[in-house]
Amino acid sequence: MKLAELTRLRRDAEQLRSVAVDDIPGPERTLLLGYTCDRHTWHVYLRGSDVHLLVYDDVSRDVIRHEKRYRWLAADLVPDKRVYPESCDLAFARLLTSHGVELSFTAFNEDRYARLVKSPFHGTIYDSSVQGLAVAEGAPCDRRG
Repeated sequence: MKLAELTRLRRDAEQLRSVAVDDIPGPERTLLLGYTCDRHTWHVYLRGSDVHLLVYDDVSRDVIRHEKRYRWLAADLVPDKRVYPESCDLAFARLLTSHGVELSFTAFNEDRYARLVKSPFHGTIYDSSVQGLAVAEGAPCDRRG
């Protein structure tokens, strides 16, 4: 195999494992909410023409990471610890698992589900105008994701 062929093969494999905005029908909303081994909140959401990944400390309200892209590698959208099933969009979860990404869920919490079910966003979002966290319209008022 030539170097160019190897490069093309890797690029093609990467495309098969990627998730783009066009793959996610529906309104702006939380796609996945979970947390990392460092206990940071991990929020993946669809807003505008991008999929956003926001990692933040829920206590200090510090933004650890915020990126928005049209296309992501599927594996890059999942935290290294757990995902809240009540805050995981079913279509998005199916898309990730179809790309070979395993989701490690916490136990289902009926109270949490009842509190969040009508909210499009289940966690804090990033507001570029203030370079920090904001509560999305229609999101629950309390800080707990």
